[in-house]
Amino acid sequence: MTGWPRTLICAACVLLWTASSSASAGLAQSARPSAAPNGPDDEVRDYRLHALDARVQSLPPGVERDYLAGVLAGRRGHTEESIPLLTRALPGLRDSQPQRAAIALEALAEGYVSSYRYREAARAYDDLEQHFAGYQGHDVADDAALARLLVDVPVQTVTWDGPVRVPMSRNPIGSVTSAITANGTSEQWLLDTGANYTVVSRSFAQTLGLTPLAGSATVGSGVTGLTSPLQVAVLPDLHLGGATVHHAVAMILDDASLRIGSDPTAYQIHAILGYPVVTFTETWTHQGSKNNLLGPNADPALARSLSNETQVTAQTPPTFIFQTNADTTVPAENSIQYFLALRKAGVPAEMHIFKDGAHGLGLAMQDPALSEWPKTLANWLRASNLIK
Repeated sequence: MTGWPRTLICAACVLLWTASSSASAGLAQSARPSAAPNGPDDEVRDYRLHALDARVQSLPPGVERDYLAGVLAGRRGHTEESIPLLTRALPGLRDSQPQRAAIALEALAEGYVSSYRYREAARAYDDLEQHFAGYQGHDVADDAALARLLVDVPVQTVTWDGPVRVPMSRNPIGSVTSAITANGTSEQWLLDTGANYTVVSRSFAQTLGLTPLAGSATVGSGVTGLTSPLQVAVLPDLHLGGATVHHAVAMILDDASLRIGSDPTAYQIHAILGYPVVTFTETWTHQGSKNNLLGPNADPALARSLSNETQVTAQTPPTFIFQTNADTTVPAENSIQYFLALRKAGVPAEMHIFKDGAHGLGLAMQDPALSEWPKTLANWLRASNLIK
């Protein structure tokens, strides 16, 4: 491998839960009712948010408006709007429109997770799997398993004593890190992997004195491709400049799953601070992340300065991006905007946007289309002379 710094943005996620099943996805395809061409269900399915927005504005109050407006708000990251709308619409969808009920329940579950309301998320996933399994667009077993592990975790909150500005540097493998303090221990945390969740190595979790929650799952690491038993713990306090995150969830992976290279030159990653959102200035930003980091009334100049697409220069490392059009948590516009900034700056970059795939799909080993992305990445790394 050369000495070039390099960046991998995986806006769809770093972790893969390996309890997936293709059978329910096939069943969902056969059970799904056909929608009228260019109708609202097409707009929901194809993530045509502008068309969906126009349709919502033209609808009278009622179940359909609440459902479509709730889905739209959720896909724009406005969970505080989407949850009450979908909750109100759901009773009117259960019997007459089970396909829409399934979509509403999954959107509700995702909204609860992004709001750190894990018990409610687990209930929504339970409802979806028990009553609408035949109408799921894809398998949600992985996301449901995570929510069930977290049912007793308190809601994450943030307090501010000053601006969220932290010094950053590059580690020996070229990734951006920052010294972050957790449980009184300062360590260099990796920042730029596009991780969907905060991750710590098992040895570092012991250093922090973390007690894993009951239960575990088997996952594959998007960093190394190794399968690993996964546990979850809660960081009481995580200090980021002038902000303190309380009750931050951390995934615990075996050290080998976070080790890059081979002995004696291997680099051990101890901690990854997950932040897949690129922009804080556009309508497609993830509002929950923006509010948690900057507060509800952020200075527009600060938001712009912390938006990754505004920080690209000719010195930005060559970048590989993959994303899915079906990501309802962090819309593909984040990746597109970043790619365009790279292109404008003359930075070598490659981007792949897959049609299907939810947020957090990891290596997607069970999906014949999505499982191609790690191979595509390997080909790009070879073509860029980053690996042999």
